[in-house]
Amino acid sequence: MANRMNKKMIGITGAGIVAFTLLLAFVAVQYTTIDAKAEEQGNKGGERIELSVVGNAMQNIKPDKASINVGVEVQEKTAGEAARRNAELMNSVIEAVKALGIKEEQISTNYYIIHPVYEPRSKAEACITIYPPPPECQEQVLVGYKAVNNMTITMDVNVQNIGSVIDAAVNAGANQVYGVSFFISQERLDAVKASLLDKAAKDARVKADSVANALNMKVVGVKSVNIMDGYPVPIYAMEARATTPIIPPSEQSVSASVQVVFWLE
Repeated sequence: MANRMNKKMIGITGAGIVAFTLLLAFVAVQYTTIDAKAEEQGNKGGERIELSVVGNAMQNIKPDKASINVGVEVQEKTAGEAARRNAELMNSVIEAVKALGIKEEQISTNYYIIHPVYEPRSKAEACITIYPPPPECQEQVLVGYKAVNNMTITMDVNVQNIGSVIDAAVNAGANQVYGVSFFISQERLDAVKASLLDKAAKDARVKADSVANALNMKVVGVKSVNIMDGYPVPIYAMEARATTPIIPPSEQSVSASVQVVFWLE
């Protein structure tokens, strides 16, 4: 009876060992399969390369805005007199350009300054014949005060005549015309930029596809995108005579660039 029980237990134990051995073998096979797949994916990922491409787009646009920089500069014996005289002339200039349709919000002050004016004078007649006169022969003498008021007038190129505004300002008392610049309004620039960025991104993709095809590869993703903004530089016109017509430039170039790093396989 005991012998039969021992044999039965040995038989059961042997079957358990066989089953356990088969389970280990199955787990080993599964682990090997998973490890092989991971290694295959790792190798596949290792074949990826990065391709950095810059896409560009450009459009020529006619400027729709202009700014005129004019000012009044006067010199009087006292600071108060210089300030009053400057204010009188500048108010006349502002009223003259407003009469042409320029609004208050189109006029802005760039700077206003009052400063003393000195001139070198000889201290003694004996020093007059010496050139250059030594420092002890000269002194700085206060001769008056200068007041300078400078303002910018922003205009719509297609609506208001730039030359007429300069004429009116000079005739009213402006004795400084620092120049005219032409530029594109922010509203138009934003609209054009949105369109150019779209074209620049597509240009980058076309370039990436071309390189990938040449290498027998393909674009499989995007790693990063960087917008490289470029804004048009205002075009400046030199100081013009009041009777000389101011003709705006025909077009300004606006561009946009996008740097894209693609994944290739």
